[in-house]
Amino acid sequence: MEEDGLEKRDILHLLEKKLEKDFSYDSGSILGSMCTEPLDFAKEIYLKYISKNLGDPGLFPGTAALEDELISEIGDLFGNKNIIGTFTTGGSEANLIAMRIARNLRSDIKNPEVVVPISAHISFDKAADLLNLRLRKVKLLENYEVDLNHLETLINKNTCAIVGVAGTTSLGLIDPIEDIGTIVEGKDIFFHIDAAFGGFVLPFLKRLGYQVPPWDFSINSVDSITADPHKMGLGIIPSGGYFVKDSSILQKTGFEIPYLAGGSFKHFHIVGTRPGASIIAFWVVLKYLGIKGFNEIVSKCMDKTKYLAQRISEIRGVKLAADPVMNVVGITTENGDSICELEKTLRNNNWMLGKFLDFNLIRVVIMPHVKRDHLSNFAIDLEKIVKKLKL
Repeated sequence: MEEDGLEKRDILHLLEKKLEKDFSYDSGSILGSMCTEPLDFAKEIYLKYISKNLGDPGLFPGTAALEDELISEIGDLFGNKNIIGTFTTGGSEANLIAMRIARNLRSDIKNPEVVVPISAHISFDKAADLLNLRLRKVKLLENYEVDLNHLETLINKNTCAIVGVAGTTSLGLIDPIEDIGTIVEGKDIFFHIDAAFGGFVLPFLKRLGYQVPPWDFSINSVDSITADPHKMGLGIIPSGGYFVKDSSILQKTGFEIPYLAGGSFKHFHIVGTRPGASIIAFWVVLKYLGIKGFNEIVSKCMDKTKYLAQRISEIRGVKLAADPVMNVVGITTENGDSICELEKTLRNNNWMLGKFLDFNLIRVVIMPHVKRDHLSNFAIDLEKIVKKLKL
């Protein structure tokens, strides 16, 4: 740390030099990220209200009320307006909160277990480690769908929660949540849906006429949902969301904080200080875009997804791992060879993709920042590399 502060222009020059290696969303290289450039209006609002701290909501009652309003609006999208919830640092914190609630609601279980698909996000492994839970992982069928028969065999007296995924990290697929809900019905088991990616895609896909299976609070046995504004919600990075059907759960499992300047309150959070600005920004996004705006964004992403899927089908040596359900495309080798060398060569060509060794696939996420030209250039490179590697 310097003894005397530097001039602003010198700091900005220094900063630009240090960050010049970073990729940008508009570069065309970032094809594997589930985040995207936030809406410009959201960034403007975020900066304006950056000092608001919802870790002490009594000091910012207007912002706290706006969060409740936003949760109700999202509940309407998710099949039940009368929910409670909160905004988090992202899907990982939201899933951690859900697993803590599930464990604490069943304090009678000495060795609690959670049943999750093998395709579930890594945040559930983190939650298991932090909360001393045992994960029982459900196998997938050849088409990457959850094996319901295997799922049923994993449920026992120690099961405190079951997780379904609406938009898997690897392929954007939707678990058979309605069928899992039927299995869970009548059992004292918390049923959580990880829709970190799908939450702000699926409601709009349905409105666009796509076949979307039930996945949300319209299913009676669904207890809570994770959905991230910083993915397809075009919200500030980071921002996640956690939504709960039964409001009494906050009183049963929430943390009590009595010493805050704004007064005592209960909350679900792992963190203390919590930005209000990202929540205000997401409220603005919903008001600004509306249903029609989101429909248009999702529709464009799906059009580009279909384009890429078609291009993949034209390249000998690789194939689609599964037919895309959302704006996520998985690519694997036709002969079953490892995708590692393919992914490495693509990365050396500045294509930033997701790699899933367990499923032997590379992932492209067609986010709003991804242009058709980017996908065309990627497909041309992919075809050349596949030929060079003799896949």
